[in-house]
Amino acid sequence: MGKFDGILLCSDLDDTLLTTEKTISEENKKAIAYFKEEGGLFTFATGRTVLGLGLPLAMVEPNAPVICFNGCGIYDPFDKKMLWERSLDKSAVRVIEFVEQNYPFSGIEVCTAEHVYFCRENELVAAHRRVERLPELVVDYHDIAEPWKKALFIQKPEELPLVKNGLLTSAFTRSYDFVQSDPRYYELLPKGASKGAALLELARLLGIDAAFTIGIGDNENDLTMVQNAGVGVAVANAIPAVLDAADVISTDNNTNAIATVIYGIEQGLIFSNCRVE
Repeated sequence: MGKFDGILLCSDLDDTLLTTEKTISEENKKAIAYFKEEGGLFTFATGRTVLGLGLPLAMVEPNAPVICFNGCGIYDPFDKKMLWERSLDKSAVRVIEFVEQNYPFSGIEVCTAEHVYFCRENELVAAHRRVERLPELVVDYHDIAEPWKKALFIQKPEELPLVKNGLLTSAFTRSYDFVQSDPRYYELLPKGASKGAALLELARLLGIDAAFTIGIGDNENDLTMVQNAGVGVAVANAIPAVLDAADVISTDNNTNAIATVIYGIEQGLIFSNCRVE
């Protein structure tokens, strides 16, 4: 029996596992490898689409399915298939029409299980496409027939509060959820979809006791994961709401935060009734 048998560790990517330079430290890589060798299950929970998982998967390989689309899907990177997913209903088009009409500065992307569509471009949308190395699929969102997983509104950080406040004070909140995943990104999700809900579903699929799940994050879209996990961990650079919700505060994303958590489990510092021997 390995030291970490029965433990599921789920980490956010940007500004949590990834450094500011979008790399993974060698210390974190070594700790993750050790965690997996000793029976632990390690994975990501990310707002990225399946198409956007290529670079993170090239840096470190999880040994459990990945939570993607900010909790709208659980993807098996080994068999290359979705194990569980949620989608927006067709009326979600009204939300995008609202943003398109009221916030002309906001770039618009629509994500499906297999594609990312660029529906209104600005400089930040173009940069996002380049960084994620995504195909240039520029279309009218009205013409996207596939089920939508989520929509993404991209604007300058100083402009995002306008979009956020407009949507949160609209009637759309009765039918949909909205979450900020970056200083520039505001997202439309199916009602009840979140990283936290997906973490509990992943634990169920894997037969892991929810009490022995660990959720690590930094931003608003990580809050439910930190709250729902058996042990919620905030990196030191997390926003105040995540820091307040966390059971444990690790080091920051540039100081081997995941390794700190893994060795903390081994030392009996993470679980009050830790099973590590």
